[in-house]
Amino acid sequence: MPVTAFAVFLISTAIILAVFAMVARSTNVHRDVDSARAKRLRLLFLVSLSLILLTFLALTLPRLPYSVDASTPERVLHAVGKQCTWSLTDGTPPTLENWDTAFSPVARVSAGAVVEFPVTTLDVNHGFSLYAPDGRLLAQTQAMPGYVNRLRVVFDRPGTYTVLCLEFCGMAHHRMRGVVEVQ
Repeated sequence: MPVTAFAVFLISTAIILAVFAMVARSTNVHRDVDSARAKRLRLLFLVSLSLILLTFLALTLPRLPYSVDASTPERVLHAVGKQCTWSLTDGTPPTLENWDTAFSPVARVSAGAVVEFPVTTLDVNHGFSLYAPDGRLLAQTQAMPGYVNRLRVVFDRPGTYTVLCLEFCGMAHHRMRGVVEVQ
């Protein structure tokens, strides 16, 4: 795929350069402009460009990384950040009032399940990042007070996935972690 994209880029660049060269050459000679012919050429150019762009749209749109239908996730784990810690809970997300009883830094899910993380924070901005057992960044989104970002992840393999903060949020930023155990 990258070779094809590069080839398309090179061909498009060559065409654009050829058009610019033709236009630059044609301005050296003085001549009268035929308005009707110029309008037809503009219309032809518009139609041609539209067909090219629609072709690229038709070829690339099916390759988007998002599924066509937004199915209901199998699990919803609320990820709430507060004071350099993550809470990962089912059901009602923790609030300032029930934080002590609703807080849970560990969540368990089944391998292959579609898990949605509604991510928010109760204090300052945080970066919600999910790392695979081998330390590779799997997914990330921003956690902001008063706003919910939704992140969907499919855990392919069993293991311990770590949730870390990707945005400096205070002196204990390095301790801000949660765990998703995939069984």
